[in-house]
Amino acid sequence: MDDVDIRILKLLEEDGRITHEEISKHLHISRPAVHKRIGKLEELGIIRGYRGIIHWGKLGQSIKVHVFIKFNPLNMNDTLNQIISLDVPNVTIEEAHRLAGEWCLVLKARATSPDDIKNLIDKMYGIPGVKETSTTFILSTIIENGLKDF
Repeated sequence: MDDVDIRILKLLEEDGRITHEEISKHLHISRPAVHKRIGKLEELGIIRGYRGIIHWGKLGQSIKVHVFIKFNPLNMNDTLNQIISLDVPNVTIEEAHRLAGEWCLVLKARATSPDDIKNLIDKMYGIPGVKETSTTFILSTIIENGLKDF
C-alpha cells in the first residue's frame, strides 16, 4: 500500500459513491489504475464494503446512548448473541464492543424516546447472566462515521 492507496481510501471514506472517474481526476491517475487499485484493496479486505450513512434523527431516532453491560462470562457467546439480537420497538443497536476492564460490553443504540431505552434495558435484564448496566445519554455528536457533525 502506498500514498495513492491511502488517498483513494480517504476519498471513498468521505464519499462511498464517488466514481472511479472522479477519483482519477482528484489524484491525476488513469481510471483503469484507480479501478485496479480499488479491486486490490477489496481483495485484501481493506475495503470491506460500501454503505449509506443514515441521518437517524430524520427517522425519529434522535436519542443516542451508550449502554455499558456487565454479565456472567460463563456463557459469554450465548449472552452476547442474545444482547445484540434484542428486538425492541423504536430502538436500533448500531454498535457493540467487547471491553477490557470493569465492563464486558458497550452498545451504541438509538431510540425515539427515553422510554424506549428503558425498554431496552428491561429486556437486557431478562437475559440470564446480565448483572448490571449503566447508560449514558449522548448530548451531541462531534464526529460520527468519520464525518464532523457540527
